[in-house]
Amino acid sequence: MPKPIQVCVSAFAIAFAIMSSGCATRVILVPSGEPVRLAESVKARVWVLDSNGNQIKSQNRVTLPEGWYALPKE
Repeated sequence: MPKPIQVCVSAFAIAFAIMSSGCATRVILVPSGEPVRLAESVKARVWVLDSNGNQIKSQNRVTLPEGWYALPKE
């Protein structure tokens, strides 16, 4: 486990690299519980129902296409 000072230095180094690269960065905070629309296709494992109605994680990654909505679990 990294020591707190190492984490702080690493975070500073990443922030400095982003700021010095000259690219504009915009952060958008999504309120907890709000749905989002995917801006790019995403490969991820998903939860599926088995024959007994139990949720299990898929063995393979699937592609969720750009434009699909991701909804929070209620």
